[in-house]
Amino acid sequence: MVPQLRKFCAACGLMTSCLVQFYRKEMELQKERIKLGMTQFITSIMIKKLIVIWVLALSFACSTDSPEEELPAPVQSLEVSLTPSVSEVFVDVPFTVKVQANEGLYEISRIFENRVESITSLNPGTALQAESLNLHFGFGFLGTETVVLEFTSITGKKLTKTLNFNVKRGNAVMIVGFKINAFHNMNGSWDQEYEDTDPNRLADIVFGFRKMRQGHISNEYPAMSPWFLSPVFPNLQLTEFELAHKELYISENSRLELGLIDADEDGTGKDLTMGYRDLGINFRD
Repeated sequence: MVPQLRKFCAACGLMTSCLVQFYRKEMELQKERIKLGMTQFITSIMIKKLIVIWVLALSFACSTDSPEEELPAPVQSLEVSLTPSVSEVFVDVPFTVKVQANEGLYEISRIFENRVESITSLNPGTALQAESLNLHFGFGFLGTETVVLEFTSITGKKLTKTLNFNVKRGNAVMIVGFKINAFHNMNGSWDQEYEDTDPNRLADIVFGFRKMRQGHISNEYPAMSPWFLSPVFPNLQLTEFELAHKELYISENSRLELGLIDADEDGTGKDLTMGYRDLGINFRD
């Protein structure tokens, strides 16, 4: 009995020793796990802190409130106002348009379909004088007249503005017709290549009118300018012409001058008035 008990106690002691060793190893593994978990936790926190610090640093770097960063001054656009001197526009009656701008103007241009007329300062970078800021206009026909103006400032800014004027008749006289009574060699030969009996020898009539018209926008005074040009009427077939449908109006204060030529096929012509320069009408006479 005693030997068996001793064997049992020895076995229990061995088992207890194994359990103790197993427990110690388990505890050591647990500590290692705890250490590893803490390390990962601390590492995660550090990464999050670094991300927050980086975002904050980036925000401050991009902030517009930084005292070291100056914002560019806003560029002021060119502004121009136009004030006509009249409330109504009439045929052949000159008027002005006053120009005002928020900075000095170097150049003012009037844009036509096939040309441009300009007023330009004498020296680059300098502004036009005050008298150049009054633009001169006058229109020879009824209806809507469109004016396109381009402005250039001394700093190079550009602005285009359009004005529309409704031109009325006022006191203008309407030309309803034109008749040729006589001219030198009226029934004679004007084309020498034809026989004296050939009707092609007769003058191919073209007539035209000039009247006082406003010219360049910088010019205060109107001048005699071409106004109307007829088509070619061959071989003196017509000497009286109906013009009412042309709506040709001329101011009673203006002057009308006449021109009469024989048109040739090469685009040249012969003066049927033989150089007579006083074919004009003053309506006040």
